[in-house]
Amino acid sequence: VLMLSLVTTLLACSKSAADNPDFPDGIYTGTFQRMHQENSPLASVTINFNFPDWTGASNINHYPALGNGTFKYVHDALTFENGSVWTADFDWTLILKDSYIDRIKGDSLIFIKSYSNGWVDVYKLKKQPDNE
Repeated sequence: VLMLSLVTTLLACSKSAADNPDFPDGIYTGTFQRMHQENSPLASVTINFNFPDWTGASNINHYPALGNGTFKYVHDALTFENGSVWTADFDWTLILKDSYIDRIKGDSLIFIKSYSNGWVDVYKLKKQPDNE
């Protein structure tokens, strides 16, 4: 029984560490653009990562649709769950949710998602200095 308890505890600890290995929490600002779609604007976005939670905003309504939710970072992929309530008057593929391939380099974060129709959502963000 003691051994089973120890193994269960170790597995639980290793899972939570794997969900967020060295992901740099903080406030990130930058841009979002849906590539390969006609008249695709460049939006200014801010996302605050505080594992496992995130919140975000864009200067263009529903482009992208950010809001708030939770995230995981596993094997160079960011996976988002979006907890916001949305109306039906815009393209729901613009909601930040599901998995994105990412690159973290220093204080920069780029994550992308491709669609079968050729669209590619690109977030390019830079971590803001901590205000302590």
